[in-house]
Amino acid sequence: MSSGFTPCIYGIYAIDLIQYNKFDIIYMTFVRMYVRREIPTMSPSTIILSIMLAVIVLVVAATGFDNANAMGAKVQALESQAKTHEYTLVAEETTLEIAPNVRVDAWTYNGTIPGPTLTATEGDRVIVHFINKTPLPHTVHFHGDHPSTQDGVFEQVMPNGTYTYDIIATPAGALMYHCHVSPVMQHVRMGLYGAFIVYPKNPLPPAREYVLVSGEYDTQNQLNPIPEYYMFNGYAEGYMKNPLPARTNETIRIYVVNLGLSPSYGMHIHGTLFRAFPSGIWQNPPLKIQSWELASGNAAILEAKWPWPGNYVFHFHGIPEERGAMGYFNVTNSTTNAIDGKDIAITKTINMVDWQANLTKTLQKADPNASLSASTMNASSNVHEHGVTGETGYEPSSKVSNPNRGTNEVLIKKGAATLGNQSYSPNPISIKVGSTVKWNNMDSTMHTVTSGVPNTVSSGELFDSGLTALIMPSKTYSHKFMNPGEFTYFCRVHPTMVGKITVLP
Repeated sequence: MSSGFTPCIYGIYAIDLIQYNKFDIIYMTFVRMYVRREIPTMSPSTIILSIMLAVIVLVVAATGFDNANAMGAKVQALESQAKTHEYTLVAEETTLEIAPNVRVDAWTYNGTIPGPTLTATEGDRVIVHFINKTPLPHTVHFHGDHPSTQDGVFEQVMPNGTYTYDIIATPAGALMYHCHVSPVMQHVRMGLYGAFIVYPKNPLPPAREYVLVSGEYDTQNQLNPIPEYYMFNGYAEGYMKNPLPARTNETIRIYVVNLGLSPSYGMHIHGTLFRAFPSGIWQNPPLKIQSWELASGNAAILEAKWPWPGNYVFHFHGIPEERGAMGYFNVTNSTTNAIDGKDIAITKTINMVDWQANLTKTLQKADPNASLSASTMNASSNVHEHGVTGETGYEPSSKVSNPNRGTNEVLIKKGAATLGNQSYSPNPISIKVGSTVKWNNMDSTMHTVTSGVPNTVSSGELFDSGLTALIMPSKTYSHKFMNPGEFTYFCRVHPTMVGKITVLP
């Protein structure tokens, strides 16, 4: 190698030393070069060119390391800012009110519909310990970016089981979580859902923040595409009786999460055009709108402001507003002594999520031992057969050899899941037209009584205890038979459980 490049080689070697501020070693290196007579043996022009080249290399390298150090410092700063959030979600059964004097069975995360609002900043680690205290399998499925093992679909958590989800909160926006066990529509409508809000790394402009989680419930049939109740945060018209407070000229930021299962409806806020961040993702450019269509499983971040005091309604246009999905903002002028960040959001954000959660608990009055409302008890018992004899595919028998004739009560036996056609006792039975049969669950797990045979289109058409809340241990289900014929039934949860009822004229 030409000695003319020796200073460059030493200069390159010195780059690492500059990074660690080892200037004394750099000095000794060039002394060593002189002692070895590496510099004097070069021609003057070579010395000048080599030194210039070395200087350029050193300057560029030093600048590059400055940038690299700055980037590294930024990464380290972000890593040091990232936090770990640990939450515990417990799937548990209870009863609660979804409207005044309407108490229903519910499957919940932590005892309310919706479950608690989980929050994190983008890049934070989120650990969720899930405990299933119900007799059915459940999961927690998060929207957002994460590996398959954290997706809450295939890793079903059995009764009394646990699972720990470990994800990085991303992207920033209004996300959600819900159970993803089939039938998903039923598990979600029964109450297993909630909001997951991920804040951007850079602080947002000040605002008063609310979370609205849209949900549905049908006391007669949870698979009904047009349910009886549409709710914000688990209570129909809860924000009509308890309006959301706001101040004039204050930005109101609403994280809207739609976990209803109905077709898309337009979210509308009165008295203002407002901004919407599509799909509730902060990186999406906002639009100025008058209504925002929100499909099932989607979200939006809405920002509104009013210069005038008054009551400003918000609702989903169409059927939902007639069945509970309506509330309003009570906008008032702030007082002269209003405290920023407490009474009004001018330079400091006010988060209203805890206030909303406490209101939900107060309205729902969860109680696992309370009696259901009269309109929701044995909901399917008012669903009678409509049609001709033999509509189930089974023709009536003119001769019935049945020792259980006249029996109107059937027990679901202990250990029924493994007993096949011995699960229901007595089985089969025969009754008169107009009689009501009551099934009493003596087992330690939940079951259904569903008309027809498993895995057929017509199953559950005539009667089905599983459409609303299944039959819990020690609970009953009743159905009145209005047409003669032979009717088979089974358990949706344990399809090998089968029974038959003969209805005589």
